[in-house]
Amino acid sequence: MSGTEAFVARVDKKGRIHLPMSLREELGIAEQVVVNQQNNELRVRALPKITNPITFLSGLCVKTKKTPVEMKRESEEVFLS
Repeated sequence: MSGTEAFVARVDKKGRIHLPMSLREELGIAEQVVVNQQNNELRVRALPKITNPITFLSGLCVKTKKTPVEMKRESEEVFLS
Protein backbone atom coordinates (compact mmCIF):
# COMPACT_ATOMS: atom_id res chain seq x y z
CA MET A 1 0.00 0.00 0.00
CA SER A 2 1.30 3.46 -0.76
CA GLY A 3 0.13 7.00 -1.36
CA THR A 4 -3.59 7.56 -1.04
CA GLU A 5 -4.85 3.98 -1.34
CA ALA A 6 -7.85 3.11 0.80
CA PHE A 7 -9.04 -0.15 2.29
CA VAL A 8 -11.98 -1.31 4.35
CA ALA A 9 -11.17 -2.32 7.92
CA ARG A 10 -13.44 -3.98 10.44
CA VAL A 11 -13.95 -2.54 13.90
CA ASP A 12 -14.16 -5.29 16.52
CA LYS A 13 -16.35 -5.30 19.64
CA LYS A 14 -13.62 -3.54 21.62
CA GLY A 15 -13.33 -0.74 19.04
CA ARG A 16 -10.04 -1.96 17.60
CA ILE A 17 -9.12 -1.58 13.94
CA HIS A 18 -6.59 -3.96 12.39
CA LEU A 19 -3.98 -2.27 10.21
CA PRO A 20 -2.22 -4.61 7.77
CA MET A 21 1.42 -5.33 8.59
CA SER A 22 2.58 -3.96 5.24
CA LEU A 23 0.93 -0.61 6.03
CA ARG A 24 2.33 -0.53 9.59
CA GLU A 25 5.82 -1.24 8.26
CA GLU A 26 5.54 1.36 5.49
CA LEU A 27 4.40 4.06 7.93
CA GLY A 28 6.77 3.08 10.73
CA ILE A 29 3.96 2.26 13.14
CA ALA A 30 5.26 0.34 16.17
CA GLU A 31 3.32 0.41 19.43
CA GLN A 32 1.57 3.78 19.47
CA VAL A 33 -0.18 6.08 17.04
CA VAL A 34 -1.68 9.55 17.30
CA VAL A 35 -5.35 9.67 16.33
CA ASN A 36 -6.95 13.02 15.50
CA GLN A 37 -10.59 13.65 14.70
CA GLN A 38 -11.04 16.10 11.85
CA ASN A 39 -14.69 16.86 11.17
CA ASN A 40 -16.18 13.45 10.34
CA GLU A 41 -12.86 11.65 9.73
CA LEU A 42 -10.07 10.07 11.76
CA ARG A 43 -6.42 10.73 10.99
CA VAL A 44 -3.90 8.17 12.24
CA ARG A 45 -0.19 9.04 12.40
CA ALA A 46 2.79 7.01 13.54
CA LEU A 47 4.16 8.13 16.88
CA PRO A 48 7.94 7.88 16.66
CA LYS A 49 9.56 5.80 19.37
CA ILE A 50 11.41 8.22 21.62
CA THR A 51 14.08 6.53 23.70
CA ASN A 52 15.26 9.69 25.43
CA PRO A 53 12.53 12.36 25.65
CA ILE A 54 14.89 15.02 27.02
CA THR A 55 17.23 14.68 24.04
CA PHE A 56 14.29 14.62 21.64
CA LEU A 57 12.68 17.73 23.12
CA SER A 58 16.01 19.56 23.41
CA GLY A 59 16.51 19.09 19.68
CA LEU A 60 13.28 20.85 18.76
CA CYS A 61 13.54 24.39 17.49
CA VAL A 62 10.85 26.12 19.50
CA LYS A 63 10.75 29.38 21.36
CA THR A 64 9.69 28.67 24.90
CA LYS A 65 10.57 29.55 28.44
CA LYS A 66 9.85 26.00 29.57
CA THR A 67 12.67 23.66 30.47
CA PRO A 68 13.04 20.36 28.60
CA VAL A 69 11.85 18.57 31.75
CA GLU A 70 8.64 20.64 31.81
CA MET A 71 8.10 20.00 28.10
CA LYS A 72 8.65 16.25 28.66
CA ARG A 73 6.08 16.21 31.45
CA GLU A 74 3.52 18.00 29.25
CA SER A 75 4.14 15.69 26.28
CA GLU A 76 3.71 12.62 28.45
CA GLU A 77 0.41 13.99 29.75
CA VAL A 78 -0.82 14.45 26.17
CA PHE A 79 0.46 11.27 24.55
CA LEU A 80 0.39 8.78 27.40
CA SER A 81 -2.96 9.61 28.96
